[in-house]
This record gives sequence, structure tokens and C-alpha cells, in this order.
Amino acid sequence: MEIQVTREGDVAVLSPLGRIDSATSPEVEQVVDQQLALGSTRLLFDLAHVDYVSSAGLRVFLVAGKKAQRAAGRIALCNLSPTVREILVIAGFDRVLATAASRGEGLAKLI
Repeated sequence: MEIQVTREGDVAVLSPLGRIDSATSPEVEQVVDQQLALGSTRLLFDLAHVDYVSSAGLRVFLVAGKKAQRAAGRIALCNLSPTVREILVIAGFDRVLATAASRGEGLAKLI
């Protein structure tokens, strides 16, 4: 899986490409851990190029949120496709995780 990491001020923006499932979720979690180790406690997942998230992917978001909170930070998800949004809603994660329609809106939730 390819995951582009960029910075928008104090926010690390993680932009994965493809599916986040049991095969790729360890890579996403590794990038999260790397960013937290570098001191980035506010993480924005830009999911514009993610077409599917499995339960393993949902777990990565929850774990990332908990790790960020322990470091006095937080996470948000933005640019969700209709399919990914539906998965979050069905799992009830839309009530637990901050989501945004655009990158700018996601950044605003983290600043």
C-alpha cells in the first residue's frame, strides 16, 4: 500500500491509496506510529483514494485515535467515499471518529 504523508502546519496528513484491510492495515498503523514518534499528535486521514475499509481498517482508526489522545492529540477522517462513509455509519464509528467532507474542513477540526 502506498501512503503519502504531508504536513499542513502542525497536522500530519496521511493519504493512503487503495483498500485498508487486514493485509494493509499493519502498514497504516506503522505510519501512524512513525508520525506519533516524530511528535505529530494531530493526524488527518485523507481517504479520497480509499475505496474500502474493513474491520481491520476501522481498528487502525480507533487505535490511532487512542494513541493520539494519550499524546494530547486527536485524529480526523476526511474525503470519505460513499462506500467508506456507509461502512463507518453501519459500524457506528461516525459517532466516535471526527469526519469531514473536505481536507480543509478536516484540518479545521484538528486546529
